[in-house]
Amino acid sequence: MKSIWLFLATMLIVTLLFVVFYQPASYMRETEPVSKLNIYIFTVIMVSSGAGMFVISRMLLYYIQRKHSMEFFHYIIWLAVELIVISVLLTVIAFFLGNESNLIFSDMLWHVSLDFLSVIAVPYIISVLIFYLDDRRLQVRSLRKLVDTTAAQLSSESENINFYDRGGKLSFSTRRSNVLYIEAADNYSNIHYINEGKEDTFILHNSLKQLDDPEKYKGLLRCHRGYMVNIENVKLLRKDKEGLVLELAQGAKSIPVSRTYNHSVVQFFAGDEV
Repeated sequence: MKSIWLFLATMLIVTLLFVVFYQPASYMRETEPVSKLNIYIFTVIMVSSGAGMFVISRMLLYYIQRKHSMEFFHYIIWLAVELIVISVLLTVIAFFLGNESNLIFSDMLWHVSLDFLSVIAVPYIISVLIFYLDDRRLQVRSLRKLVDTTAAQLSSESENINFYDRGGKLSFSTRRSNVLYIEAADNYSNIHYINEGKEDTFILHNSLKQLDDPEKYKGLLRCHRGYMVNIENVKLLRKDKEGLVLELAQGAKSIPVSRTYNHSVVQFFAGDEV
């Protein structure tokens, strides 16, 4: 609506300047341009008629845009049709209102169209630029929405961790921060996790060896033949007489680190991710 009023205001300003300096009805001055009306009254009638047609056209455009999405080329088509229709209607008005020069309709259409294009050129350019910028702004908004949605999905995926059984079917999913550690149980794995503030266990039909996949189960670190830990839940790494031990931030259990995994665990907590 703002762009419509800006267009109409620009058109009226340009029209007034055009009328003052060019006097577009001067081609009809051979005798009396308009019976019982002088040239300026004729011009006022033509300008008022043209402005009224533009108001009707732009109001229709506004309501159509509210109900249906319009792309840039749709708007260009609308402008072209608007230009043709208003030129013809103004010519009809001029032809019946003051054709004492006895111009044929095609000649009058040519003169009216030239004057009309001279008046409307600047407002049309401004209007096209405004619509183009609005179209680009909508595209940018859509792209931002897509980026935000994708980022939210990626964030959601990064917060959750999914566990699949031996057949590849999803068996268990929870927030990554809820997982404490995973304990091997022959061909099964016991997933120890926090459920409503308490430690709980889910028995997964999959071996710990299959879960030892940093790409698929990011954040889980293998530290023992029988254990994997959630690195977010490790509060400290200490050494006792039996070797390295991982103390968990949640849960009472301490997880041993076997000699096989000593180097990789130390490397990880030293800042060199394996």
